[in-house]
Amino acid sequence: MSKKSKAIRFLLYRYLVTPWASRSKRNASSIGVLLPVLGVAIGVFAFTVVLSVMGGFTTDIKSHLLNLQAHIEIISKEKGKQIPESSELMDKIKSFSDEILSVSPYQSGDIILQAGNKGVLARLEGIEPELAENTLNIQKFLSNEISLNVLKKKIPADNIINSDLFPTVIIGQDLMLNLGLNIGDSLTLVSTIPDDGPGGIAPTQFPVVIAGTINSGSFAYNQKVVLSSLKIANQFFQTENNWLGLQLKLKNPLEVEAFSKKLDKLINPLGFRAKPWTESNSALLKTLTLERWGMSFVMMMIILVGCFSISISLLLSIRRKSSEMAILRSMGFEQLDLSKLFLWQGFLIGLTGVIIGFILGGICLYFIHNYQIPFITSSYSSKPLPILINKFDLIFISFGSVFLAMLAAVWPAIEVKNLDIIEILSVRN
Repeated sequence: MSKKSKAIRFLLYRYLVTPWASRSKRNASSIGVLLPVLGVAIGVFAFTVVLSVMGGFTTDIKSHLLNLQAHIEIISKEKGKQIPESSELMDKIKSFSDEILSVSPYQSGDIILQAGNKGVLARLEGIEPELAENTLNIQKFLSNEISLNVLKKKIPADNIINSDLFPTVIIGQDLMLNLGLNIGDSLTLVSTIPDDGPGGIAPTQFPVVIAGTINSGSFAYNQKVVLSSLKIANQFFQTENNWLGLQLKLKNPLEVEAFSKKLDKLINPLGFRAKPWTESNSALLKTLTLERWGMSFVMMMIILVGCFSISISLLLSIRRKSSEMAILRSMGFEQLDLSKLFLWQGFLIGLTGVIIGFILGGICLYFIHNYQIPFITSSYSSKPLPILINKFDLIFISFGSVFLAMLAAVWPAIEVKNLDIIEILSVRN
C-alpha cells in the first residue's frame, strides 16, 4: 500500500471517526457526519420496509388467486362458445406435458339468486367435484369440513316442511348472509336470459339447497360465487353435453404465460386457446406492478434527498478545512488524491447509512410480522402481516444508495480540486 493510500485512510479515520472519540471533541464535524448517515439510513429503512410489506401483500394476493381459480383455462376462440364434451380432448391436453397436474371441465354463467323477496346477481360455477378437487385449491375454504362431493347429493330443505330432495350448491359466505339464509335453506336460481317456454317468455327457475359455504378471505369472491355440479349447471343453462372450457393446474403457475404460448400451438388448430390466470387478473396485476414501481420511485427520492446532505456536509467541510487541504497539497498530495478522499467519504457515509437502515428495517419488519399492531392488523385480514424480503431488492437498495452517496460526493470532489492553495496559505499568513 502506498504512502498516499495510508494517508487517505488516516484522514478518513480522522474526519469520520475521531470527532466521536470523546464528548469534548464532538463538534460541527461530527454533526456533519451524523446527518448524512441518518438521511441515507432513514431512506433505506423506509425502502426496505415498504418493499417487503408490498412484496408480502402481492404474494398473498397471488396465492389467493391461485387457490380460487385454475392456472390455465382452455376455452373456445369464439367468445362464449360451448365446447362439446370430449374425453379425448382432456387426455390429449393432459398428455401434452408433465407440467400439467390435472384437468377438469367447467361451466359458468351469470344468474340471479332469489330467496323470498330478495334477489342478488351472482355467478354460477359448475364443476366436476372429483376432478375439481385436484385442480382448484378451495377445499380449505369450505365450511363444516365438507368436501366438493357434497355437490353430487340431493337433500331436503330445512326451511320447507315436508321438503322434496333438491340439488345442492355451495355459496359464498357473504352472499348467504346478504340473502339472510343459513346452511340447509333453499333458494332459487333464476336465469338472466328469459326462456320461451310453454307459458310464454319467462326466466328459468331452478330450486336448490345450500349445502355449505366458502370463505376465501376475498369479499368480492364471497359475495358472488355459487358452486354446483357440472350436471346441474348444464341443466340450468340448457347446455347438456357441453363445457364452457377446461381448467388446468400446473406445477409452476408463475411460468404460466410461457407455457400457455406452447399450449396454444397444440390447441389453436382445434379452435381453442389457452387463457392463463394472469390474463384473467391482468388489471389487478398491472395495478400492483405500477404501485410497486411508484413506491420504489418515491423511496429512492427519499434516499436521494438524504444524499443531498452529503454534498452539503462535504462542501462545508471543504470551507472549514481549506487550510488543511492547502497544507496537504503543499506536502505532495495531488488534486486527484484530494478528490479520492472526498469520494471515499461519500462511499463510507452511504455504506454506513445502508447498514444502519437495514438493521432498523429488519427490526421493524420483525415486530410488524410477529406482533399484533392495532392500526396495521385492523386494516388487513391476514394475520400475521405477510412479509417477503427479496434479496434482489436488498441488492438494488444497497448498490443504489451507495451509488447515490458517491454521486453526491462528486461535486465536493470537483470543488476541492479548484482550491487555490497559494491564495489560502497567503491569507492565513
